[in-house]
Amino acid sequence: MLFKEIPGNIKVKKQLVRAIKNKRISHAQLFSGNSGSAKLALAFAYARYLNCDNKSREDSCGKCPSCIKYNTLSHPDLHLIFPVLKVGGAKVVVSDNFVNVWRDFILKNVYESLNSWIDTFGTENKTGEKGVIYKDEAISINKKVTLKNFEAPYRVVLIWMPEQMNTEASNKVLKLFEEPPIGTIFLLVSERPNILLSTITSRLQKTQIHDFRIEDMIDFFKKDNLSVERIKQLRNLTDADLGKMIQLIEEGIEDGELFNNFSLWMRLTYKMDVANISKWVDSISAMGRKYQKLLLSYAIKMIRECLIFNFANKALLKTNEKEAAFISKFAPFIHENNSVIIIEELEKAIKSINRNANAKILLFELSLQIIKGLKVKRKFVIN
Repeated sequence: MLFKEIPGNIKVKKQLVRAIKNKRISHAQLFSGNSGSAKLALAFAYARYLNCDNKSREDSCGKCPSCIKYNTLSHPDLHLIFPVLKVGGAKVVVSDNFVNVWRDFILKNVYESLNSWIDTFGTENKTGEKGVIYKDEAISINKKVTLKNFEAPYRVVLIWMPEQMNTEASNKVLKLFEEPPIGTIFLLVSERPNILLSTITSRLQKTQIHDFRIEDMIDFFKKDNLSVERIKQLRNLTDADLGKMIQLIEEGIEDGELFNNFSLWMRLTYKMDVANISKWVDSISAMGRKYQKLLLSYAIKMIRECLIFNFANKALLKTNEKEAAFISKFAPFIHENNSVIIIEELEKAIKSINRNANAKILLFELSLQIIKGLKVKRKFVIN
């Protein structure tokens, strides 16, 4: 990943390049930002520039032996740490056991989320775990950093989603952050830095990565020949999560398809049309877990848009024309007395899908709960 391949973030790129040029390289750094932001991409570009043999003023050369190895994230002095699951009865669980799969996953879409990574474990994740960085990982890191660097001036230990470290792992890596070996750089890439131990964050140089602007996304998707309107719709649908946007485009999922399935579902539940709800459930059950979770996430978004319509400035709505028309009619049935109940049921359903629940049973039961929620009466009326 080169800096020039990452949309936007001009100020952060300049800041990172300048720090290396001025030899102001902190031994432990934190790149933090929302899901789908450029935090991981920038961390990789920074690590690459750090060890590039023929740097330009603004970027890595992309051609030297070090850069070629970074193309596949296989540089011997780049150590990749990320959350994993205990599968197959394994007692010692470290990232190295899954590193080839993770490399392929990230090289395909560097803006991917932790949830998508855990989804690659499929049915092996029977309890719906989120992934953990275990104590074994901290022991492995300790062993690696005691060895000499293979070839690069800097050995980079990149920890993706460090908030998933358990307490034992956190305590063990703390000492390394305090006194790392010469020539070792730790790059932590986090979405929730606030839950890291304060003793860890106090030892990190922090770089906050902001969400992509709409202009950045328009520029990024030029190669896909997407219209500006389509990009705006995708951005609203995913809350500016570039990883999800790429995923939707690759899977050929149209926001109109989500809207049609959601609006039909709400009409059927409002009418208590059990026979057609059953047909709807059969249809959605055949679409796979990824689509089901996406549809339920979209449903949560639409319920929240209804709340904005009812209680806030309507200019804050992130909807297209069809969605806005639907919300204007549906919003009166979503209010302070049932919105939390409905959203909680939708969130519970997403967790159940992660745990490989039977989709037909789950979606039918969820539909019954939404019927119940929609019948909750409002205590007062908003004019």
